[in-house]
Amino acid sequence: MNPLSELAWHLEDYRAADVDPPARCVSNPDKTEGEMMNEDELEEFIKDSTATLRILADKKSPRYDDIRAIFVADLAYLASVGQISDDDYNELTHPDNLQFHAEI
Repeated sequence: MNPLSELAWHLEDYRAADVDPPARCVSNPDKTEGEMMNEDELEEFIKDSTATLRILADKKSPRYDDIRAIFVADLAYLASVGQISDDDYNELTHPDNLQFHAEI
């Protein structure tokens, strides 16, 4: 498991962190949330994550760097399990595409 990637968590990881797991992780304890996401869910995850990063950047939030690191780790995990292509990963993590504000 990538320690930053929340999509890489198995059921046991949720339990160890004392976090309520998604229902489908309970039903499929050997799979991660990232492995079970469908195309629509992947698209929504990327849209929501980039929107969140834009808002955090606009507000100059001190959480921006941490949330950005988790997003990049999640994308790396999704690429490692074949949920997104290497080209998509490279495009989504290109510095020009992750720079939402001039200076944080």
